[in-house]
Amino acid sequence: MKKKIMAIILMTGSLFLGSFAWGGSLMKGKDAHEKYLYPIVRVTTDVSGGSGTIIFSKEVDGKFSTYILTNHHVISEAIKIEEKWDSNLGKNIKAERRSIVYVEIFKYKDLGTPVGTMKVESDLVLYNEMNDVAILKLRLTEPMPHVAIIPTKNKLNDYNLFDETVAVGCSLGFPPVATPGIITRKDFQIDSLPYHMSTSQIIYGNSGGAMFLAESGQLMGIPSRVPVVGWGTPITHMGLFIPMDRIYKWLEEENYDFIFDTTKTEKECLKLREEKIKKSKENTSK
Repeated sequence: MKKKIMAIILMTGSLFLGSFAWGGSLMKGKDAHEKYLYPIVRVTTDVSGGSGTIIFSKEVDGKFSTYILTNHHVISEAIKIEEKWDSNLGKNIKAERRSIVYVEIFKYKDLGTPVGTMKVESDLVLYNEMNDVAILKLRLTEPMPHVAIIPTKNKLNDYNLFDETVAVGCSLGFPPVATPGIITRKDFQIDSLPYHMSTSQIIYGNSGGAMFLAESGQLMGIPSRVPVVGWGTPITHMGLFIPMDRIYKWLEEENYDFIFDTTKTEKECLKLREEKIKKSKENTSK
């Protein structure tokens, strides 16, 4: 009898199983730590958690804006939809409530030995359940020294099968763990959405973390799903990640494209977003 194989969403961390020997693409020493490890954070709500990646930290009017990329399912418990009676309208209306999401920035000694974290409150500023993506903004207004290298728009998906990868995430809630691998599949369709696959082993907790291109340290996407067999045994070397072109398209639609487009500013993009939302509300109320 055939065993049924299905994909499930990762909810906690990555586990390193086995040893690997790769070619010259994998960085080592200080470069590896700065590009693969240091931009990764732990993301938690009151009841769940996973990983995140620092993708933007720039000065705006004397203060720094820092944004974290993660999965929707990592922070979904921070979103509550409540129905309340509105006496003016004479009917129940739905209202959204967002809780604080916590981001833990790791401190290291001797390059890679974790010695503690700085736990910072963040606001959930943007999310999309269908795409399983979310953006957090730190309430801390200090610069982040290590930000993931994100691709320019013309270099999205600029890699092929057998290119070497590094997945990094807070496996099982532990400090970030790095696992090397290679690209084994591109554009794997789940619910009509594209995912890429890598042998960089991931498991519960990697969600929201990073899949890096080993040679350049460039962010390729977010580890998000893993196939399971039988009673739920994860096949960790078949990790599926959301590619950056999908994420960029979403950010563009939401006027958050300043994150990857250096020709645009945070101020102008968020102003456009505010105007678009206002116009949409006016049209809805007509």
